[in-house]
Amino acid sequence: MNRELLEQLLYRDEKDEVLNKIKDIEDEKTLFVFSYNYNWDNGFQIPSVILENKNCTLSVALMLFYNADGLNYLQDKRTNDNLPEWSNFIELLYKNIVKKKYILGKISFEIPLTRVQLFKLKKILTVEDEIFVNKIIGDDCCIQI
Repeated sequence: MNRELLEQLLYRDEKDEVLNKIKDIEDEKTLFVFSYNYNWDNGFQIPSVILENKNCTLSVALMLFYNADGLNYLQDKRTNDNLPEWSNFIELLYKNIVKKKYILGKISFEIPLTRVQLFKLKKILTVEDEIFVNKIIGDDCCIQI
């Protein structure tokens, strides 16, 4: 993981430059750490490019899903007409995760829910949705930049 590159992408580069550089990232750790530190005020275009990177793993996809308020989507599987960009992003990401587009990598992922949230969610999930509540064991890459 190149910390200098991550700082540049997160804080100095213009959006078009960030989009181009993300396409070329060749390791899941850099994608994960960038995503972990991403400022969602910058929109959904950058996370969408991360998810299309061939090195994007299930841990990265799940982290982006939950950080984009995926819990809200999982609870009722409805989109929000008032938030079309969010709706398109979260629905596509949900479908890609369920279809197993993303492979397991070497990075861990802890479900960012309280025990109560997890209990309530497990009661309404389908069998195919269980992927959203299974912990992934691996390297801890929750690094603040």
